Amino acid sequence: MQKLSMLVGAILLIAASALSYFSATSGKKMLEKKDAIVMKYVNASDTALEDEDIKNAIKYAKLAIQADPKSKKGYVCYANAMEEKYQSSGDGENSDTPQASSDSADMGC
Repeated sequence: MQKLSMLVGAILLIAASALSYFSATSGKKMLEKKDAIVMKYVNASDTALEDEDIKNAIKYAKLAIQADPKSKKGYVCYANAMEEKYQSSGDGENSDTPQASSDSADMGC
């Protein structure tokens, strides 16, 4: 009976180790996939801003935020698109609208 208990314990230990390894590997891949999705939307927002398509720039920035709410890239794009929206409409000239951060250049928007 003791040998059976040791065998079951060893099998469970091996299974737990394998599960831990594969979880970490797939978790890393999921993060990379999430980053790729965010960058796709950030680039689309950036392109829309360059084409002066503010409505789509805002839409893609929101999608980037939804894809990864912890990433500040989507928020920077959204801020830049909203700033452009209010500057182009003339409403933002004298308002207290905060300016986009200076690190937005290295994020794509």
